[in-house]
This record gives sequence, structure tokens and C-alpha cells, in this order.
Amino acid sequence: MVLNLIPFLMFSDFYGCFFLQKQAAKKDVFQLFAEKVRDHKGLVSRWAVLQETRVEYFRGKDFVSFLKNHPEIKDILESNKNLEVEEIVDTLLSKNLLVRCDRVVKTVRPGKKKLSTWPAHLEIFPVSCFLFCIWMFNMKSDILIDCLTYLNF
Repeated sequence: MVLNLIPFLMFSDFYGCFFLQKQAAKKDVFQLFAEKVRDHKGLVSRWAVLQETRVEYFRGKDFVSFLKNHPEIKDILESNKNLEVEEIVDTLLSKNLLVRCDRVVKTVRPGKKKLSTWPAHLEIFPVSCFLFCIWMFNMKSDILIDCLTYLNF
């Protein structure tokens, strides 16, 4: 079994650079757009629990105002840069880059007057409201961060 993989590994190491360049050239513009938006510090995002998993999420109204305040971000979409915000979100949803969510607890806590702005627990919400959205792709991490995480710093 291992002997069958050796030629593949040698081939992939030899042509790995070419393969990565070709793969980067074919990357979806909406994937690039999502990565750029997620990296940008202008869109406020928080962490919550979704079905026992920690996820990064943002509010829908913050996303709308972010795109209005930073129209240059839409230039990544090339021919699709004239799309409305709802159309961009629908495309991101159809490509499984985003998932719509809503808060689990929808009642006001005793002693409070309104719901929390950033809930700690979310659930998937299939109806087409735009309350909260979670990112469904992992960001590339720095090797130093990976090492520090492994060492529990």
C-alpha cells in the first residue's frame, strides 16, 4: 500500500508548485470575496456555540452597512460587483460559504429590557431572514499560531 503512494508523493512534490499556482488561479471569486470580508477588521464578528461547535458569526445588518461603507471590497467579484447585497448573500449561501442562524434563547432574561446584541448560542435558521450568519469555511492559519496552539500558549 505504501509503495503505491511513493510515486504519487514524488510526483506531487516535484509538480506541487505548478499545481498550487493552477489551483489558486481557478479559485472562485466569491470564495476570495468571503475570505477578504472575513479578514477585514471593519466587519464586527463574534464567536458563539452552534450545535456544540464554536463558530464565528456576524450580524446581517452589520454586513449590509459594511458593504455600503467599503464598496471597494466588491471589486473582487469582478463581473458580479454590481450585485445587490441580498444577491451577494444568496450566492454565498448557495455556495455554502455562509449559513443563516438565529439565537436559541428568544426571551428576555429576568431583569433585562432587551435581548443580547451578540448571543452566545445559535441555531440554524432556514427561513430567509438575515439576522445572523456564520462562516462555513476555515481560514488559513499561520504556522506560528498553530505551534503556539499546540503548545497551549
